[in-house]
Amino acid sequence: MQREFLVENKWFQKIINGQKVYEIRLDYPSRQDLKVGNLIRIKNQDSGDFEVAQIEQIQKFDSFKKLFAAIDNLKLGFENNHPNNYLEIEKYYSKEQQKEHKAVAYKIKLVKFNLDEIDNFVFDMDGTLLNEKNDIFKENIAAIEKLQQMGKKVIIATGRPYYTLQTTIGDIKPDFPMITSNGAMIYDNQNHELIHYDSMPSKDAQQMFDKLMELNYEFLIYTTNGMFGHPTGATNFFPERDNYSFLAPGVYTEIDASFDINKYHVCKFLILTDSAESSLIKQIEELSASLSGIHGLYSRKTMYDVMENTATKGKGLMYLASKYNLDLNRTIAFGDGENDISMFDVVKYSVSMDNGFEITKKSAVYPGYNNNSPWIEKLLLFLESK
Repeated sequence: MQREFLVENKWFQKIINGQKVYEIRLDYPSRQDLKVGNLIRIKNQDSGDFEVAQIEQIQKFDSFKKLFAAIDNLKLGFENNHPNNYLEIEKYYSKEQQKEHKAVAYKIKLVKFNLDEIDNFVFDMDGTLLNEKNDIFKENIAAIEKLQQMGKKVIIATGRPYYTLQTTIGDIKPDFPMITSNGAMIYDNQNHELIHYDSMPSKDAQQMFDKLMELNYEFLIYTTNGMFGHPTGATNFFPERDNYSFLAPGVYTEIDASFDINKYHVCKFLILTDSAESSLIKQIEELSASLSGIHGLYSRKTMYDVMENTATKGKGLMYLASKYNLDLNRTIAFGDGENDISMFDVVKYSVSMDNGFEITKKSAVYPGYNNNSPWIEKLLLFLESK
């Protein structure tokens, strides 16, 4: 859901000064899942400054005229209760738009938060903890260790499979099982055991496999019994990873069209979108959308992921919360991809990375840092100063 609200400077200043306690908008689908208690980001579209606010009340109306008639206009940031004040808003939204989407008023209260209000820190890997060289800055590792020494809990939630995590996670020691494959598989990192998985229907997995082979894409298949790959030489993805020769024997296998996918519980396809003509990915997106048992999204700009329809990082996080009695209202999540938005939707606090997708940035409460810097150290300084 979209949490970023862009406002002109004059309205931003009134919000800061307490002269405007309602934010009013068309009731677009991208915000219809917002609830009382959620945090949103009020961003000054002129300066880029922002404040965080908590939603205290949500009221919906057929039009802005009815909204202005029902709510004290002084609380909307106006100087009086003139009956034509609503015309100011109609400069931005036409009657046709109001008829289609209706109007909504969010009563808000500016809030601050600090480190004491957070128990759990949830980190994505690629594009977040990992820099562009697939390394974790030693300063970030030290900052995570500092968090754990303070009694904070650390959770990893990644699109990667468990098999390849061991070489990238380094000295980080998560406090709970790791959410992998975008929530489709959850592993106990202590015992190296799969404790939960969501696999896609065999018929849907077969159709996706057939289409990928037809279009000659490079891709990986993550299953409960290992990982399978289809390299074509179109990209450097497989050579850069030494064709996964670093994995234990039997974990990774190259496949061709004769592969019998029905023998496996398929949890995820990772499709390298730049391994075929750019126009072809639309066929994969459309197939993913047409099959009821799966869904697809972009974890990175050149990686399209397909999972079982309900498998998300957010669902994986809710599984851990239920199993280990974690308070998601005292949890903060960090990410850069479309696959991280589901986490932002279930935790109170969320931070998007500067290098992330625009939709991910708009879905987070806080704008974040660049993954090519020791950003967690900066985050700690920010939180400790509050």
